[in-house]
Amino acid sequence: MTRDHHTALKSEVIEKINAGYNEIILAKLQWSKDEKAHTLHVNPSSYSTAGLQTTDWLSYLGFQRNDRCQFTSFGRCYSKEVHEGFDVKAFATAFNAGFAHLQKAQNGLEACGFQLPQPEGWGFFHGTSGGRAHRSPVTISGDGHTAMKTDAMKKTEDDKFLFHFTFIDTGSDKGFVTHYRPKHPPLSSELRSVFRYLGLQEFKECPEFEFEACHFRTLRLIARDDNPFAGNVDYAHRTFDGHSTRFSPAIESLLAANATVEAVGMTFLPFDKPAERMRADIASHVVRPIKAAVPPKANASGPSPSVLPDSFDVAISYAGTERALAERLAEAVRGAGYAVFYDNYYPEHLWGKNLAVFFDEIFRKRARFCVMFVSKEYRDRKWTILEARSAQARALEEKGREYILPIRVDDTELEGLLPTVGYVPITTGIEKIGELLVQKLGS
Repeated sequence: MTRDHHTALKSEVIEKINAGYNEIILAKLQWSKDEKAHTLHVNPSSYSTAGLQTTDWLSYLGFQRNDRCQFTSFGRCYSKEVHEGFDVKAFATAFNAGFAHLQKAQNGLEACGFQLPQPEGWGFFHGTSGGRAHRSPVTISGDGHTAMKTDAMKKTEDDKFLFHFTFIDTGSDKGFVTHYRPKHPPLSSELRSVFRYLGLQEFKECPEFEFEACHFRTLRLIARDDNPFAGNVDYAHRTFDGHSTRFSPAIESLLAANATVEAVGMTFLPFDKPAERMRADIASHVVRPIKAAVPPKANASGPSPSVLPDSFDVAISYAGTERALAERLAEAVRGAGYAVFYDNYYPEHLWGKNLAVFFDEIFRKRARFCVMFVSKEYRDRKWTILEARSAQARALEEKGREYILPIRVDDTELEGLLPTVGYVPITTGIEKIGELLVQKLGS
């Protein structure tokens, strides 16, 4: 239901703060006996000479502009309904931090040829309607792959993606195509949403990647025979070249901007359900009889597995101080042909995820055993505490069957893990522990 936030029969200012260059007011409105709401009113009082403005950021977050606001000193605002008890100070912090991430994302994406929308711009500050929206690059009709002639032009990559650059002639159109392929497919639900947000389309059988799936974007050729520098050839090459150093950091900043405001119940990326979206990546919510997808033994010491299995033979939980030991154990077990969850094997799958939800799925539902490096650091860190609680919840469901396999790094006792549980001391040696674990998995 859309309601006017400035014509209620009764209104009350609950809280008012000045945060940076933003005046923020939380108000309680009442239109009738039963129709009530809390609204947030923001008056941004500064702007920059170029790029995204805080007014655009407010529009991204679902705020509506109103030129007659009785709550702000300026008499104009952006407003949005919020829940009762909304934390205004937390919002102010998230808003400013998120906007800083968004500006970083914009700079990186522009270097790669993307333009983020600017729906509001400077209009609010000058008393005019709306801002200056970016013009979208002219694209090519068709699927970006089917053409009379295709010329492979360039390739580049970063640590997460492969990028290929082609020129196609469809008979009716000529132009450039940039192809995107993750090094560790498939894309997470978050990255799929970001790609949709940026207008990247999916092609299921891309010849650039041996007929595996890719995402792509096109740019129609603009050329003038009398002045070759007046066209967009240089722009097309320059923005493709920017991908190797600017694309992934920009995506990371875009996700960081969304994650920052998600903490106060807002979002701007097209995620299906922010609190539950991780579950879209989970093939099954019930632990299956373990017959996990196993990487070939020939590749055991090579790159990390490219596909996240539905289930694992073992998930390894550790604090950062034990990372080297955890990695050696993971390599030993993977080398024996078992599916191992070790976080460094799946960087793209973890990137941008709500890790609290994702790790709960791994350590509570998707592993046959959980190996836990118990130490003082493990006991004192928030992420390992989260993993331990998920593993302990699963152990309870197992009704006495073995699930947690603890490795004692020092004499620390872990809450919820009984001292009667059989430990293996780290002094046994990680190679020997690996042998014992392989035997356990094979028994």
